[in-house]
Amino acid sequence: MLSAILPLVFSALALASDADTHPFVPPGPGDVRSPCPALNSLANHGFLPHSGQGITVPQFVQALKDGLNVGAQFATVAGTAALASNPTLFGATSVDLNMLDEHNFPIEHDCSLSRKDAYFGDDHTFDQDTFNQVLAYFDGSEVATIPAASKGRYHRVQQSMATNPELSYGALQFVLSYGETALYLSVLDNPLRGNPPVSYVKSFFENETLPYNLGWTKPEIEVDFETLQPIITELILANGEVIPEGLTLDVGTLISIWELKDPITGKLRNTTCALLGLC
Repeated sequence: MLSAILPLVFSALALASDADTHPFVPPGPGDVRSPCPALNSLANHGFLPHSGQGITVPQFVQALKDGLNVGAQFATVAGTAALASNPTLFGATSVDLNMLDEHNFPIEHDCSLSRKDAYFGDDHTFDQDTFNQVLAYFDGSEVATIPAASKGRYHRVQQSMATNPELSYGALQFVLSYGETALYLSVLDNPLRGNPPVSYVKSFFENETLPYNLGWTKPEIEVDFETLQPIITELILANGEVIPEGLTLDVGTLISIWELKDPITGKLRNTTCALLGLC
């Protein structure tokens, strides 16, 4: 009997610990945020500096581990990529979250699940109308399944293709887009399953909060490139989107994206080539 109760007690203590020590505090005057709801949520809960400013790679690594149980390899590669958006460029040791607003570099991209395309103006602030297009595919369900998430994501791509004359959607955006869907499904549920409650998904995107108040706890299994890759494959198979020619969707490709390399050519991307539209 005791052996059955103890895990529940420890789970409750863990929930109380994270929820109590990292309560949600919305951004205030002078605080900055990014186009990424995960990073914004971590800042809103104090895992990252609440100001959203002066964030170092070690802080990214610690925050992603403590807040979402994302592994050090993913967090280090992603944090290092984020540094490249600092206008200081050479010698930069930290980054502000709003520096990640640069279109197509390193993380902002067209066909976002919750932001407008750059062509339509503000591409970094949450947009309810855009996110509603994704939510429509969860209609009537309490669970965000992989097939529904896949179709909602692909709808955003098709919508942008139909309305954005300056759409940028190639192999890079293809991988980033599937990667971000796999990531939210993983951190809000279990990286081996990827089926979180829709209520968690809504809270995460709409309020940029970690949904402790709804019963969420970070996954016990660490999220990393190796766990994201099979979910990405499931997402692609669920909607029939054609994989860009020459693209191999393995763990190495996922890592190369965050190392700022073109997923097909291996060419290194930087701020200059992004601004000129050459990468």
